[in-house]
Amino acid sequence: MRHFIREPLLHFVLLGAALFALDALMGRRTAPAGGDEIVVSRGRIENLAALFAKTWQRPPSAPELRTLVDDFVLEEALYREGKALGVDVDDTIIRRRVRQKMEFAVDDIIEQAAPTEPQLEAWLAEHADRYTRPARFRFRQLYVNPELHGDDPAADARAVLADVRALGDEADPRELGDPSLLEHAYRDASAQDVIATFGAPFLESVAELPIGEWSGPVKSAFGLHIVRVDARDPGALPPLDDVRAEVERDWASAQRDEASKRFYDGLVARYRVVVEWPQGTSDGSGDPGGTAGTDGARKP
Repeated sequence: MRHFIREPLLHFVLLGAALFALDALMGRRTAPAGGDEIVVSRGRIENLAALFAKTWQRPPSAPELRTLVDDFVLEEALYREGKALGVDVDDTIIRRRVRQKMEFAVDDIIEQAAPTEPQLEAWLAEHADRYTRPARFRFRQLYVNPELHGDDPAADARAVLADVRALGDEADPRELGDPSLLEHAYRDASAQDVIATFGAPFLESVAELPIGEWSGPVKSAFGLHIVRVDARDPGALPPLDDVRAEVERDWASAQRDEASKRFYDGLVARYRVVVEWPQGTSDGSGDPGGTAGTDGARKP
């Protein structure tokens, strides 16, 4: 028996049980009668931080801990409001389920608003970069490898340009360039494709070259090129009808996010929120410890 009492495993189990009981007692701390105060205890904050660390294998940063606390406060506010409305009746997973029901109710109300034509036009203009079609290019290129052309590869590239121009449009000039794994002809390359293959400086040059004639030399990430641009579509903002479905979806999502934030901020503002930060823990504002209310006031 004495040997059993000295067993380290028993000590570990008892210590774990004691810590678990202590955490449970701290976690069950409730708000004062009247229901207008939300208390986020030190034990609750430590529990949130521990759950985060278990998930992400690192402790939360100060802003992340602030977000965890804010989310808990919102959950508590939604839970209380839902209970006041009676949506928790006959539901087994009460807290999560009540929050979910309240959020669904908010989303249903928000989604009833339909955008007008002027609202969609204004959204399209304000977020033009999101919907503008990227520039596209149709071009051919001959590669001049600097490693094969001595001290002045640019001079050799200009000689290749003169030769290809002399061949005329009917001849195949590919034998004038150096061997490479690059395509000779790019029939529908987006600006992103050109940058990914040749680099941004090459794209800037191709965007300015004349249409329908061989030009160069043009520098790229590989070396030098003789280039003929056959067609170039600079890209443009399409009319609303062409992107209506996408604009409506994005507009609705933005409106839903904004309205939800206003609703949730107003909901939490109905409560006096007390956050009992553990000593030495920053609340995200750079002030360790202390207590903060929803009005931003700091109390030691």
